[in-house]
Amino acid sequence: MLHAFLNSVLPVFAVVGVGFALGRRGLFDTTAAAAVNRFVFYIALPVLLFRLLSDVPFDRFEWALILAYLLSEIALYAAGYLVARIGFRRPQLESLLLGMAAAFANHVFFVLPIARQIFGETAALPIVAIVSLDAIVLYAGTVLILDVTSDAARGASVLRVLRLCGRNPQIIAIVAGVAANLLGARLVGGFEFFARFVGETAAPCALFALGVILISQKDEGQALLPIAISALKLIVMPVVAWLLIVAAFGVRAEWAGPALLVAAGPAGAMPFVLALQYKVPVAAIARTILISTVGSLLTVTVMSQYG
Repeated sequence: MLHAFLNSVLPVFAVVGVGFALGRRGLFDTTAAAAVNRFVFYIALPVLLFRLLSDVPFDRFEWALILAYLLSEIALYAAGYLVARIGFRRPQLESLLLGMAAAFANHVFFVLPIARQIFGETAALPIVAIVSLDAIVLYAGTVLILDVTSDAARGASVLRVLRLCGRNPQIIAIVAGVAANLLGARLVGGFEFFARFVGETAAPCALFALGVILISQKDEGQALLPIAISALKLIVMPVVAWLLIVAAFGVRAEWAGPALLVAAGPAGAMPFVLALQYKVPVAAIARTILISTVGSLLTVTVMSQYG
């Protein structure tokens, strides 16, 4: 367990710490972090999503696991939204992204590198399946809702709203990646190298920007909200996922283990990236990611021993 913590979990978390430390020293500010975040949103993440979805082996997926995990995410998404919206009376879009934080693990930026280090590429396939599920359903669905409810779309025709959604780089990347996969098109040569080279910058850049942004976020009046969302993500989510994946659907251990590692992971950086891009308050979201990331040093380390 200590080996997994020191060699897999801590190095990924350290990227957030570096951003936090350099932000505190004044070498980077929120303007610089926002610029880095825009690079992630418009370039690195779309390339990463396209590369992932265009090459993922859909025919090898354990669909019982995917259904079970999706149900657990829907339950936690709804719970997080209701806690923020009704329990803490937060605005609708912020509550939506906090609900996403309660369900959407930092699998691409945090758990997947750890899983590859612990399990190897083959054993990481269940996590890649969950990443694909989240990209196509949870992430794309949230982006669509944000686009439809944005100021630019308010009062617009259905056709204009669809055009707005169609210009979103992540939606384009997801649709193009799935289409390329189904058509059997694969990135080769320089195209594959470019996609891999650029896509691999998404994780460290997003985590570094998060560390910098955390310096300026103050939300003392609602300190309990990020704690509540973090508890949903780190405690309730693994329990619900275990009940559905293992108890209800009886998914075999080699798929259940990595999936439960994702369930025990921290809140994903994507709600934070989306909050900055759509000008949604980020204080509670950033704190949720920080608290859950620190807490996941324990939960991910423990869950890495499962299966």
